[in-house]
Amino acid sequence: MAWLKMAVRQKGIRALSLVIALLLALPLGWGWASGLYLWLSPFVMLNSVLVLRSVVWLNGIAVILLLVSLLKKRWFCHYLCPVGYACDKCSTLGRRKAFSLRKVPPLGKWMAAASILAAVAGFPALALLDPMVIFNGFFTVFSQEPSLPVLLSMLGLPILLTSQWLFPGSWCARLCPLGGLLDLIPLVKKPAEKPGLKKELLGHLSMNRRRLFLASGAGLAIGLTLPGLLKASVRPHFRPPGSVNVDLYNLLCLRCGSCIKACPSNILFQRSALNDPMTWMTPEISFKKGYCLENCNLCSQACPSGAITLFDPKAKRELFIGLAELQPENCLLLKQTECDRCKVACPYEAITIDTKNTFRTLPVIDPHKCTGCGACAVICPPGTIRMIPLA
Repeated sequence: MAWLKMAVRQKGIRALSLVIALLLALPLGWGWASGLYLWLSPFVMLNSVLVLRSVVWLNGIAVILLLVSLLKKRWFCHYLCPVGYACDKCSTLGRRKAFSLRKVPPLGKWMAAASILAAVAGFPALALLDPMVIFNGFFTVFSQEPSLPVLLSMLGLPILLTSQWLFPGSWCARLCPLGGLLDLIPLVKKPAEKPGLKKELLGHLSMNRRRLFLASGAGLAIGLTLPGLLKASVRPHFRPPGSVNVDLYNLLCLRCGSCIKACPSNILFQRSALNDPMTWMTPEISFKKGYCLENCNLCSQACPSGAITLFDPKAKRELFIGLAELQPENCLLLKQTECDRCKVACPYEAITIDTKNTFRTLPVIDPHKCTGCGACAVICPPGTIRMIPLA
């Protein structure tokens, strides 16, 4: 009965993993841990590392899980994947329906191969289809006001689970790019030729390898050509501090909402400018509720793709996201009302009060010190300071 005990233990671990993933995905003030399960995905890790050509220490978690999968096929899927566990439950409900997995081609393997080769060329083509991205994106609705991008983020997981109910086993076995990546590992090795191996099996394996080769070539071609065809944002907007250049940012961002849930000031939301499609659903800063805290780097810690580079809070003096601009006509100082709130609030000492002109005392903003954090705009009583994005 050892197999039964192992099955029960595996089921318990998977259920616990789902509960932990649910808690972390909700905006409960977990900070950088909000996106922890995204850091577990080898598929997200490879897409990020291959595009950026750099690693951070949290990438080591996915590397370890990838190495474990080399020893035990799909170990991550069988023990840790919350989406896989939910899909299995939906498949159980749908087993009354006649469905053969043979009808579904191994799209997951082909998508994984295409995406990895595209990432080598600088474009993470299919990282958005990672199950951890889909799972975390569903819970973004709990961290911001409902909008079209938020509703679209929510649709991914219900569609996935519904398809699993209608066609049991289809997602995990045939469609998931993360599972497809883990399935590719045995294909790297040349199978031992057994005397009794049928010619049909050899032919089938050969055909799969040809299709895999074509998918890899297509991914490489996409990675080499598509980024040059896609236009970067022509409308400046506020991106989180530490964001990579705008072209790469739009490609790397997973639209997973991890930085939004991690932000303690609640100033991040998903961009919904329909006339700017490349930036759609990427995180954007709004200073309506607060400002970018000078001692915070949680957005960079939570971002699993590298769209927001991990930085030290002490370096925020050099991370410019915008510039404060004074609209003097409404300033209280011109109305003979004493006020220096903007100067006091500025964490970077970028604002001074010019008292040289007795009849026109006004705040002066040093563009070399102002990072665009928004602290002055938030605190200004008449709202005479507005923020201008740099990119």
